[in-house]
Amino acid sequence: MVFSPSKKVLVVTDLDGCLLDHHDYSYSEVLPVLERLATFGIPVVANTSKTRGEWLAMRDRFLNEAAFVVENGSAVIFPDREDELLGSSREEINLVLDSLREEFHFETFQDLGLTGVIEHTGLAKEDAILASEREFSEPLVWKDSAEQELRFCEEIARRGLTALAGGRFLHVLGATNKGKALEILRSYYGANFVIALGDSPNDVTMLDRADVGCIIPNASSMPLLVSKAPRVLRSEGHGPSGWAELMTPLLDELSPQS
Repeated sequence: MVFSPSKKVLVVTDLDGCLLDHHDYSYSEVLPVLERLATFGIPVVANTSKTRGEWLAMRDRFLNEAAFVVENGSAVIFPDREDELLGSSREEINLVLDSLREEFHFETFQDLGLTGVIEHTGLAKEDAILASEREFSEPLVWKDSAEQELRFCEEIARRGLTALAGGRFLHVLGATNKGKALEILRSYYGANFVIALGDSPNDVTMLDRADVGCIIPNASSMPLLVSKAPRVLRSEGHGPSGWAELMTPLLDELSPQS
């Protein structure tokens, strides 16, 4: 497939396990690809479970000033207009979680405290502080059975919230997802061709709504099934190497020589 000049392309990507290595948060392998994307004038939008503060603190490393999505589709942050809020507040979410503690066993980020967040994520203290400053969601360390997890997710949905499995945590947020945010970004950038990259179940709604859904394997979760994207690609490599593996040939298709 050759990209025609009429295509206005947008790249939407998860961070952990995609642009960033899940274990050491390295990213050097994606930098040459990001430079090529910049040459083509293609925006790269982070659509992440991370907080606003986390991405703002790191995006200069990626030379990125694009809009971005935080906390699994809970809010779209624009560079030139007010944020668009799609989810619920953290306070509302924790009121619901507190009412479920007798029936289900879990620990929230608030329960873990800063030391616990550092232990579970491997983040440096400064980064763990930013990860803890959530506005629209609450990550959980699940301490119960798989059967109970299914019941918990059903109960969360009954109460108007969403439970999403991420790379490390079960995230509870409002009635939104990364796919809804992708459609807002498509309109904002006037894009008629979206490439999305993800590695976890919380990325599926985003991948399904893309024109090319790029799946990067995650050793800690089941293989993703994406059936709605017109074109689905799967990498052999993990993390940044898998991201570069998939994006490089797509960029080759974009080049004028194609």
